[in-house]
Amino acid sequence: MGEELSLKMLQKYFNRFEIKYQISVPERDNIINNIKPFMELDPHIKKPNNNYEVRSVYFDSPFKKAYFEKISGIKIRVKLRIRYYPDFQLGEKELVFIELKRKFNENVSKSRILVPFEDAFDIIDHSNPKAQEYYENASKEDQKKLKDIWYLYKRYNLKPVCMVWYHRQPFISKVEKGRFRITFDSGVRVRNYNFDLHVGGIGGRYVLPPQICVMEIKFTNFIPGWAIRIIQRNNVIQEKMSKFASGLERIKIISVL
Repeated sequence: MGEELSLKMLQKYFNRFEIKYQISVPERDNIINNIKPFMELDPHIKKPNNNYEVRSVYFDSPFKKAYFEKISGIKIRVKLRIRYYPDFQLGEKELVFIELKRKFNENVSKSRILVPFEDAFDIIDHSNPKAQEYYENASKEDQKKLKDIWYLYKRYNLKPVCMVWYHRQPFISKVEKGRFRITFDSGVRVRNYNFDLHVGGIGGRYVLPPQICVMEIKFTNFIPGWAIRIIQRNNVIQEKMSKFASGLERIKIISVL
């Protein structure tokens, strides 16, 4: 079944800043060597290759509202996804998160509920009996989140449009614990069929060339001075990038205008 879900993964609400960079694998390896005096691999990562897999099914409206808000630069936007960590589970229960990801410029907030794997697509739909059953047994906090999910799902007639998966190598600061993280996502792939989250790594297309990965800097208040110096020394340039939007373009769901 894999390792236990970490406390960080079990967290149901995030509010932080996220800055993304597209870098080559050699650049990634060099930056990792540079940050080692200040950061450590997330201690929950125990696999030999020092990463874990992330699989997400993204939802959008028939007119691709979430996609066009992203490429149009709308400052305040929200999207719905189901996120699955196949390498991490809670005991014998197989669980996934239903998430609302809200963004205001570089500020990101995520609210999510933890649900049984097999019921996730049913719980999103307010009219499904399993959704009502989950609601009745949920905490007040989760009930509010579920109402927000239901509203967005129904208001925009959301449907699954793509599945994105990749491997993540996460580092946490030794000093600014819990307040500063850097992650490296490699092998980012997408498909617009077979939304079964159990079926990862099959088919699809690379969102980015295999030799390119996504570095994300995540912080709650500020970027430490040592991290700024490492970024400047490695000449990496911030680049706004959405795995969701780029994935849709890659699989030709969206014609790039």
